Amino acid sequence: MSKLNFLVFLQTYSDSSASNSPSLSNFRWSRNVDGLSVNNPISQAFVLAPGENRTLFDGTRTLFHDGTTQYSLTLKPLSSNTYVLSAVSGSLPNFRTPRTTGADATTQITVTTNGPMAIFTSTAGTMLNLATAQVGDHVRIGTDFNTLNQGEFKILAKTTTSFTVDNEAATAEGPITLGADFATQIQIYSALGVQVNDTIKISGGFSAITQGSYKVTSVAANYLEFYSTNNLPQESNVATTAIAIYSTAKQLVYLESNERCSLIINGSSAGEIEPFVINDSVQPGVFMLKSTIYSLALTNNSLNSATIFLAAAE
Repeated sequence: MSKLNFLVFLQTYSDSSASNSPSLSNFRWSRNVDGLSVNNPISQAFVLAPGENRTLFDGTRTLFHDGTTQYSLTLKPLSSNTYVLSAVSGSLPNFRTPRTTGADATTQITVTTNGPMAIFTSTAGTMLNLATAQVGDHVRIGTDFNTLNQGEFKILAKTTTSFTVDNEAATAEGPITLGADFATQIQIYSALGVQVNDTIKISGGFSAITQGSYKVTSVAANYLEFYSTNNLPQESNVATTAIAIYSTAKQLVYLESNERCSLIINGSSAGEIEPFVINDSVQPGVFMLKSTIYSLALTNNSLNSATIFLAAAE
């Protein structure tokens, strides 16, 4: 962890040269903040070509929702503060990349054990087809199975009709017919994507009390869980794309530019930096923001190369 100090001093005066005369000073303002705790401080200087756009940092996770996507928010069963956000229709966001399993209601699964490993094999009915699944993917086993076999596990090996996971507590059972809820009994999805401890920010669509930022506590292909100290209303079929998920964010950004540049912060336009004197590195435009900033992009709107300085910290 690092410490941050910053000093701001502003003064305007009415005479033609610098003066300490209080009667000629329009305003004097100073702010000195010392010893703020920050993480991962960075600084960099670079040049943007005329018209060039550059992403300075981006901690967001890619979501594939659009205007057709609808979400529901429910309280997790047997929980008082954990909520489940599910994509229920339209274009799915794919918090993790879903894999097809080939299962249907007739699929029967037998679980065998080999030391600390559990092997799930389709033995009757429509057989599994795990052609798209990959070693290293995650699988979530549902409530039709023995409680010792339920949970989320990493796939260590696979064939077209079986997969192996590391589960020292696993017990042999089966055959288990997946039945009508087959889609929730074996869910396979990528390890990449939204991760536990990422932050989800809900900024629209849902009720005002729900809008805010939360830590992700569990994630699957198209639903995730988060914890809230507030009681949130349960809502269904909410059409919105006002959901962002990010892994890292800056809490302070300081920018200088000797040319006119526009900013995109957290995906939205945030105005422009304009230098006090064009193409003068001694009197550049400045921008400073203390907020949760998970993405920042800059575009040089001038016909000249722009010299940029960035300082930021989490």
